[in-house]
Amino acid sequence: MTILPEPRRTTHSANRGGTAGDGAGSIKSAERVLRILDLLAGQPDGLAAPEIRSALGLPKSSLHGLLRVLCDRGYVFIDARVRRYRIGIRAWEVGQAYSRIRNVAVLVGPVMRELRDQLNETVQLAVLDGLDNLYLAKVDSEQPLRLVSGVGLRLPAHTTALGKVLLADLPTEELRRRLAGVTLARFNSRTIGDTPRLLRVLAEVRQAGYAEDDGEYTVGLFCVAVPVRDPAGTVVAALSCSMPSARAGVGPERAPNFLPALRACATRLGALMAPLPDPQDGLALGG
Repeated sequence: MTILPEPRRTTHSANRGGTAGDGAGSIKSAERVLRILDLLAGQPDGLAAPEIRSALGLPKSSLHGLLRVLCDRGYVFIDARVRRYRIGIRAWEVGQAYSRIRNVAVLVGPVMRELRDQLNETVQLAVLDGLDNLYLAKVDSEQPLRLVSGVGLRLPAHTTALGKVLLADLPTEELRRRLAGVTLARFNSRTIGDTPRLLRVLAEVRQAGYAEDDGEYTVGLFCVAVPVRDPAGTVVAALSCSMPSARAGVGPERAPNFLPALRACATRLGALMAPLPDPQDGLALGG
């Protein structure tokens, strides 16, 4: 039996206009963009626009619009001398994201497995990307009832123990800047749904040195998280253990019961890590 959190892509609500037809058009455009990138990735000398159009069977007007956006974003560049399009540096950076995440998982895996064996609960490592926490590594519990999640998954940081640890480390001005104008999404009655309350909770997390999540995103799931600091003392990630609330027990001591093992593991992980790559530099995979 498993507890499965539904992956979410955003931490705030937005009123977006559009129709079902707009959605179908967006899907078609996304599929065309991927086909263009796949084609150019196999052409080191690049291709002229007519060659791309012929290879993919795309309308001229659509192709030029898509190429313009891809060039503006750095995923494609045009060699003005010969008018040929080539794969851009941003596409390379995104491609490196998988390698970086995989390398992090390989690096921290043995230490995280030791913690999993000690606690027999699911152990996860995450970094902050905007107002989301992004999962870099995970070791599953061997219990029949356990969390189901995955590397590359994003969850709203205000709903998770990992995210609250990472948000609490931000300077106050930066934290307020990120939260400005944001409506915090609520997933159930336990979710923190307003900024003043979140700021109060983060102040408590900062003072305590750890965070809890008792069903704030997934009902019935309890998590405890601590910061992971590199040798210079910089928070480079957060480490958590997750379990069904029923197995965690009740009372104020349930989180502290896990803290010695979590903190010892976090210290070992921090000693292994140089500062992790910033998600803004291409680390962020969708969940």
